[in-house]
Amino acid sequence: MYDCIIVGAGPAGGTAAYHLAKRGRSVLILEKETLPRYKPCSGGVSPAIGQWFEFDFEPAISLKVDQIRYSWQMSDAVEVSLRAEPMWMVQRDKFDHFLIEQAQQQGAELQDNAEVTGIKFSHDRWQVSTSKEPVAEQAAFVIAADGAKGPMAKWLGIFGGKRRMSAVLEVKAQNPPDSPEMHFEFGGKKIRLFGT
Repeated sequence: MYDCIIVGAGPAGGTAAYHLAKRGRSVLILEKETLPRYKPCSGGVSPAIGQWFEFDFEPAISLKVDQIRYSWQMSDAVEVSLRAEPMWMVQRDKFDHFLIEQAQQQGAELQDNAEVTGIKFSHDRWQVSTSKEPVAEQAAFVIAADGAKGPMAKWLGIFGGKRRMSAVLEVKAQNPPDSPEMHFEFGGKKIRLFGT
């Protein structure tokens, strides 16, 4: 029996796990993939988050960006210099795993490669079933941190707004500029996605 089960080991789940465990709560993190795992994401993180934690994020930062470039259909570019500190660029496999490791150092437990297959509230506790365990894990509270496409919102009866498609493309520059930048492209042609 845990105080809290957190479904999802991304930044939201890792943050919740860290702060709950730091305050002496028993925490179990369930993640369907094996950590560290690749996650497509633009990877921009505000350095302001550092004030919410008692550790240094430097080992999880890949690059610090002080320029942002916006373009419309690959033209009409606008470049902006960040006046405050540079934005952190992170790779989600490294960043998420680093945050979970900090939570584990505070006492949180992790079960990765354990996809949640169902939840049920019975009497005064949540029962959470996974693909890994025949017996459901139990907790007083559950945090759904499995992302927009995860099943937790549906199971809990929480329905969000309309979803919109976007794409993230990671490209290594052959001739990187003197000042690292992040590029946001808008108005691209619609693409048709194939596959399941």
